[in-house]
Amino acid sequence: MGTFYRPTTLNEALALLSECGEKAAVVNGGTDIVIDISKKKIVPEAIIYVGAIEGFEVLSVGAEKVSIGGAVTYRQMLNCEEFQEYKGLVTAISGLGSPNIRNMGTPAGNICTAAPAADCATMLMAMGAEVVLANSEGERTVELKDMFLGRGKTQCGPKDLVKEITFSALEEGEGTGYFRAARRKAQDIGKVLAGVRVKVKDGKIEDAKFSLGSLNANIVRAYSLEEAVKGMECGEALEYVRTNFPEEAGLRESYFKEYKLAVTTAVIAKAFERALEDAEGRRTR
Repeated sequence: MGTFYRPTTLNEALALLSECGEKAAVVNGGTDIVIDISKKKIVPEAIIYVGAIEGFEVLSVGAEKVSIGGAVTYRQMLNCEEFQEYKGLVTAISGLGSPNIRNMGTPAGNICTAAPAADCATMLMAMGAEVVLANSEGERTVELKDMFLGRGKTQCGPKDLVKEITFSALEEGEGTGYFRAARRKAQDIGKVLAGVRVKVKDGKIEDAKFSLGSLNANIVRAYSLEEAVKGMECGEALEYVRTNFPEEAGLRESYFKEYKLAVTTAVIAKAFERALEDAEGRRTR
C-alpha cells in the first residue's frame, strides 16, 4: 500500500501530483478506484485524498452557471434545494448505485473513471458541461464531449485534478430529461442511457442536446438527432426521435446488443419527452 496524503489546499495537492505523477492514485469517494487498489489492479506508491481540499466541496447553483466542485458528492447534490430544478440530473443521480455509493461518490470521479455506463456523466454531457482541470502549471477547460479518449481514458493526465465541473443555468423554455434501461430498478448498470437538454420557443425546438451512454466505448453526443429536430414542432420532433436510430449509437459488440438495438430509440424518446415536459413546466410558471 502506498503512502497516504491528505492535502488541504489545491497547491499542496498539485505539488504532490507533480512529484508523484503516474505513481499516484487520486481518491475522493473511492467507489471505483479503491476496489481496483484492493484487487491490486493498480498498485500506487502514493494515495492522494482530495476530499479535504478547501473549496472542492462547494456546489454553487447560480442564475447564470452551475458549478460542481471536485469533491462534491451525489448526496450533496440531491440535498441541495436549488439543484432540484435540474430534473434530468436529479433523476440520473437518484438511481445511481446504492445509498452508500451516493453518499460517497462524486461526479468528478464518475467522469475520470470514463466508464461507458456512467449515469451522471451521461446527463452532464447533455447539459453541455465543461471540466476545469488544474495542474502545477495552471488550469485548462475541456468540454465534457471532448473529455473521453477511450474506455477508462480521459484528458485528465496523471498530474491533473478535476477542480470543478460547470454548465450554464437553465433559461426560460429549457428543460432536461434522463432515462435508462436496466435489468433491475436499482443497483444495476444501465444497458442504455439517454440524457437530453432542450430549449423550446413558440412550440418549436430552438436547441437540443442528446447524450447516449452504455452503447459505445464512451459516452457520446447524438449530433444527428440534435440537428434533425432543430426547428421542428415538439410533437413532430418527438415522433422523429421515436422512429430514427441515431448513427452515433454505434452499439459495440456485447451479449445485450440485440436488446439495445430494440430499445435504444424508445429510451432516447422517453428522455426527450421528459425534457419537453420539463421545458413546458418552466415556461408556464
